[in-house]
Amino acid sequence: MGKFSTYRYLELKDDTSAPHINVRSRTIKHPRRLKKVFIFLIVLALFVTYFLGLFAGQSQWLDGLAKSLGYESVFHHAVIIDAGSSGSRVLAYKFRVPFTVFGQANLDLVDEYFEQSKPGLSSYADDPEKGADTIVQLIKKAEFLTPPERRRATPLIVRATAGLRLLPADKAQLLIDTVAKAIAKLGYDVGSDGVKIMDGSDEGIFIWYTVNLLHNLMDGNTMAALDLGGGSTQITFQLSPADTPHYPAADQYVVPAGTNVTLYTHSYLNLGLLAARYGVFRLEADDNDTDEFTSVCVDPIVQREPWTYANKNYVVSGAHRPPGLKRTAAYQQCHLVVRRYVRATLDWEPRRAPLGQVAAMSYFYDVAADAGLIDVMKGGTVSVSAYRASAVRACSAANVEQPWACLDLVYVLALLQDAYKIADDEPISLFKKVNGHEVSWALGLAYTTVMNKIVITP
Repeated sequence: MGKFSTYRYLELKDDTSAPHINVRSRTIKHPRRLKKVFIFLIVLALFVTYFLGLFAGQSQWLDGLAKSLGYESVFHHAVIIDAGSSGSRVLAYKFRVPFTVFGQANLDLVDEYFEQSKPGLSSYADDPEKGADTIVQLIKKAEFLTPPERRRATPLIVRATAGLRLLPADKAQLLIDTVAKAIAKLGYDVGSDGVKIMDGSDEGIFIWYTVNLLHNLMDGNTMAALDLGGGSTQITFQLSPADTPHYPAADQYVVPAGTNVTLYTHSYLNLGLLAARYGVFRLEADDNDTDEFTSVCVDPIVQREPWTYANKNYVVSGAHRPPGLKRTAAYQQCHLVVRRYVRATLDWEPRRAPLGQVAAMSYFYDVAADAGLIDVMKGGTVSVSAYRASAVRACSAANVEQPWACLDLVYVLALLQDAYKIADDEPISLFKKVNGHEVSWALGLAYTTVMNKIVITP
């Protein structure tokens, strides 16, 4: 049996309310009359069963009919701040409760607002007041979506991710306290844990929710979700009862998705794209505390390229390559050191690829888009072999405009291949938006938060 995450998820119970008929033997005084009654009951049962099935399969039609007859939807709002390692984002949502006769209440996403700012909140570790103000300004930009009279009932949640996890505990807590004090004045519903560092497991679970909600897959064959941030990466997918013994119990969570389902989710700290880039540079420098790096994953034409990580400035140069070095040799040198870093940083390694169709987001998308593997606006489908071919090209090209292209492509390849066990030809769907909505764990958090409120205070 799995456990519940930090957030209290909406509990779905088995339907045990269906009436049970106790048939007792008794004397029949009017057999012909009772036979007619029995036939009527059978017809009535068939009639009800038919319409139950009809409405269950036509919920959108029923909701549309109700609206045309004057049904007024109930709207709910939520505002989520994603305080990531590379930037902060506000995602404000407007949901409606569709008309339903049978089954559980649900939510439709009606509207959304997205805005972001850089750098991330963790960059203000030595100036928490300024960091808090960046969050306040983002919230103010999104306030038009929530009517003033609804703000007291609208959840405002700030969740920091890997950037704050990597800070010293005292500095991270000071940032959290300062942000909490600042947003408490904005008139929203900020709970006692409204501002906190997000568990990696929650990050994975909520991005899984988002992907499957936006594809209307919560009651069907759900997709596995891979998320790659700046400081960490998450993998989340649904387990069957036969699969659960093969995954750590600590990584299994029971969540509602039409019925209760068990998810496997694992978050790898220091395996986000930027953290891995830094980790590879440090590995090549024999873990010396230096601000000057030389890397085989960077073309030699690049010398003393400025780079900032975790609010600290570095310079990076490409390592010398012998004249006439074959195209694949540069890739192989880079892959060797990147793979060493990945293998050394993994805290648990699954034996098989994720179950179900694979969806990938965030830097998985950005790296592929920068390499021309997908349409930058529409996304697309890639494979491990496509990342590899692109990495070979990037590692042999003197591209001063994209000095980290070789390293980033090789790293994504190693993560998918060595950590997530994805086969060369397995299709990976890359999403940034679905039907115009941002693919972010913030939607999953907003959805479950509002659904909990509906159940507690209908």
